[in-house]
Amino acid sequence: MEISGKIKWESRRGMREIDLMLLPFVEHDLPNMDEETLKDYEDLLEATDLELVRWFNGTCQPDSPRRQKMVATIVKCHQKRIGKEGV
Repeated sequence: MEISGKIKWESRRGMREIDLMLLPFVEHDLPNMDEETLKDYEDLLEATDLELVRWFNGTCQPDSPRRQKMVATIVKCHQKRIGKEGV
């Protein structure tokens, strides 16, 4: 699946903690997922930066099951990349 430039642009939040999670996910993982996951990701992008940071570091839970699943997916993909060069 081709990821639009708009989605890539909206994934750039300017906050290092968030960008380290979202940008590699959009580049490497999201293209291999289905349309429903893309919709869930677009929904997640509507959250504030503060919400995203709290969700990714586990201090708060996302406000819907769809967002909970999307955050868990992004965190899982991020954990698989830890320690790999260039990603």
